[in-house]
Amino acid sequence: MSEKELASARSYWKRRQIRAGRRSRYVEVEEMSPDVASADAIDNGLVDDVVTILGTGKEADVYLGRWRGADLVLKVYRLHRTPHKKKALIGYAMDQIGLIAANEFTILQKAYRAGVPVPTPARRVDNMFTMRYLGGESKAPLLKDAVLDEPEIAAREAVALVERLLDAHIVHGDLSEYNILYWNGRLFVIDFPQAIDFSSNVTRHIRIEEAKPLLLRDLKNLEHFFTRLDVELDAENEYNRLCKKLEPN
Repeated sequence: MSEKELASARSYWKRRQIRAGRRSRYVEVEEMSPDVASADAIDNGLVDDVVTILGTGKEADVYLGRWRGADLVLKVYRLHRTPHKKKALIGYAMDQIGLIAANEFTILQKAYRAGVPVPTPARRVDNMFTMRYLGGESKAPLLKDAVLDEPEIAAREAVALVERLLDAHIVHGDLSEYNILYWNGRLFVIDFPQAIDFSSNVTRHIRIEEAKPLLLRDLKNLEHFFTRLDVELDAENEYNRLCKKLEPN
């Protein structure tokens, strides 16, 4: 079946039988084209139209979409591919990719409900979800590209983001100037695929231990960035301070 024919089948659920036998964690896969991804998003009611692609990452593509006249960001997880013997390609099956997208969307919702500055989550279907678009005629810049009039204030705000996530029982795990947006004088956190949620009482102690080195790495990433702007940020000191929030009451 060609990509064009596959796209005409529209949503993932309608193509489920076409992809029969691909439900294991790792399977031989072919990437979905942007046309297929757009068709899925429109068919499932996430957007009325896909305008353009905003960015491409290691695991997902991000599009500008429109729904009822409003701009939205559409994030679509791709089938993650890795080289294999005999030039085959293996990666996650669609159901596994859907789980990865669901986990990120859930953490995004938890962060938003806790008052953390993140793009407002909208809806999720399968391996894709939508959220608020931050920007005007052009998208909001990443922190690394932003012009900061007062970088010292931005540094304090960045650490405050880490702390507010921690209060929501979340450690980002991959925080840096590449996944913080600067819009209307505020910082917004994006991209949570590696985040750790330690809100469960059952696994809390295990997840906290997993989260600690990631928390330190997030703070060190911020320290490295703001050092280039001649702003002092002591990652180790902030880590020791914030770790007290992880101790049993």
